[in-house]
Amino acid sequence: MYLIGLAARGYDPRGAMLLPYLDGTALGDVNRRVSRVSTLDGGVAVTNRGHSPGDRTVTLSLLGLPREVVDQARRLVRIHASVTLSIPDGCFIGIPSEFVDRRQELIILITEEA
Repeated sequence: MYLIGLAARGYDPRGAMLLPYLDGTALGDVNRRVSRVSTLDGGVAVTNRGHSPGDRTVTLSLLGLPREVVDQARRLVRIHASVTLSIPDGCFIGIPSEFVDRRQELIILITEEA
């Protein structure tokens, strides 16, 4: 069963793919933009700016998939500035920043919700 959809944001007949969730895939930690600083009186000052999808980095494992799928992932990094990523917790716009050949991983930096 496929859980991950990936598509180029511009027209490209070879720019869409469905990927299974494989070992080594990381869909990005969810966190808040929080900082804590000690104050001179012994307390702390906390700044909480909430959650932003743009703080996530997604790593898609392609290990063991057919060569055509791996080549298509490499092509996305070379040609497209942004992609739409569909994962179980939503659809996001991201930048295909890197394909790591040694580990067969596609790394996508999420920029916003789609």
